[in-house]
Order: sequence, then C-alpha cells, then structure tokens
Amino acid sequence: MYGVTMKDRNPLISVIVPTHNRPLFLKKTLLSIIDQSYGHIEIIVVSNGINAENKKIAEEMKDVRICYLDQENSGGPSSPRNRGISKSKGEYVAFCDDDDLWMPKKLEKQVNALLENPEYGLCYSKMLRFNCEKEWSVPHEEGPADLKSLLYINTVPISSVLMKKSLLKRYGNFSESKKIGSSEDYEFLLRYSAVTKLYFIDEYLIKYWSGGSRITENQMGIFRLASYVSQIFACYNALWKSGRVKLRSLFFPVLYNANLLIKGCAYQILMKMRIVKL
Repeated sequence: MYGVTMKDRNPLISVIVPTHNRPLFLKKTLLSIIDQSYGHIEIIVVSNGINAENKKIAEEMKDVRICYLDQENSGGPSSPRNRGISKSKGEYVAFCDDDDLWMPKKLEKQVNALLENPEYGLCYSKMLRFNCEKEWSVPHEEGPADLKSLLYINTVPISSVLMKKSLLKRYGNFSESKKIGSSEDYEFLLRYSAVTKLYFIDEYLIKYWSGGSRITENQMGIFRLASYVSQIFACYNALWKSGRVKLRSLFFPVLYNANLLIKGCAYQILMKMRIVKL
C-alpha cells in the first residue's frame, strides 16, 4: 500500500512540538522526528515558558527545518500548540509532545495513508507506553475510533496524529478553556471525529512516555479524579453546544464516566484505609 502515491506528491508536513522545561526529553523527541524517513517537514518547537536550555537543545540539532519559539507559560499545551499551528506552512500538521518518541517510518506511512484515502482527514496509530525500565501496550487503549467510541474512551494518542491543515482552518485549534483544562486533546479529537473520518494504522508508530512526570489513574487522588471527570463533562458540553451531537447521545457516556468517578473515589478511600493496596 505504502509508497505508491509518494512518487507523485511530496507535501510539506508541519510538526508541532510544545515543550516545557524538559530539555533532555526534548532532545530525544527531536531526534526521533529528525530521523523520520519522510524528510519534507518543518519542526516548530514552542517553549511554554522561556527556557534557555530548551533553546540550546534546539540549536544543537543544527537542522534548518527546526523553528524555535519562546512564549510565556500558559499552564498547558494548548497555547503553544496553537501558536505552532499559526506559524505552520504545511499542507499537513502533526503533533508530538516533548516526551514522546516517533518510530522512523511514522510520517511516511501516515502521509501515504491520507494521500491514498482522501475521504479521511486525520490519521493516527497505536502507541507503546514506556518509562525508564520497560515498554508495554494497553490493548483497551488501541483500535479504530469514531465519535461514538471516543465518547467512552480515547484511543487516539495526540502524538500520533497527522491531519489536513485545511480542517484546522475550518474547525479551529485546541481549546484553551480552563473548564476543559488538561483534556484539551480529548476535546480536540471529539470535535474532529464529528467532522471527518479517522484513519487508523494498526501499528505502533509512537512511544508514549508514562514515567513519573505524568499522572496515572492509580496515582490520582479523589480531587484530581473529580477534576478529570469534570473536564470530560466540559468536553461533552462543548461538543453538544457545537450542534454536532444530540443531548441523548451523551446520556450513556455521562453515566459511564460518573460510574468511573464513583468507583475511583471508592477505591481511593479504601486504599487510604489500607483495605486495598496498589
């Protein structure tokens, strides 16, 4: 399948990398992007908080395709992603968080998939989780996605996404709403799953950092868990207000997440009482 259309077209891909005070992670991430088999790219690194070390890492790459931008810390990745999008010149846009890694043929496989299947506006893949000691997969986080499935669980890693920039111009960038908060990628994917088909590549094309700097569900306290679910409900509300789903379509997803909140809170209480252990 792959490699047929690429003989005829070589579109520019803009890779947006938001970063915050993690130069060593950033270096590994940039190397995985620079080493892509598909080379017609621009890499827009946006530091969310002015950081001389981040800038130094970008400059040490000595790659003319890298554009480095500083900005005041906005508190989340939406603002730097949006700034990167505003500076992008590519026909396609890809996103990669500063602690995730790409497999060498990620972009090549994805751009071919979109070129050969023009009815799809966004392409994504499976991810391998990793930390300092191991790599592993989580099967329930994988698989084909559409709006209906995404209302229950997000199986689209944002660092795996490649999409048409024309869609971004029409349907908007990442939400910077405080109510949506750190679920900005989920709201973004819900919105786009309502307006375009999502092409799934059944391969592990990215590695997703799952070390100590990211909060896992098992590490969430009751307050954080409640905050997380409230952000999910804010994503549902934004989707409903857009007119792209009817209220009845959200009934069961809301019940599903409310049930998760109740179970999660009960688990945290039992854990604090030492009735159960991690």
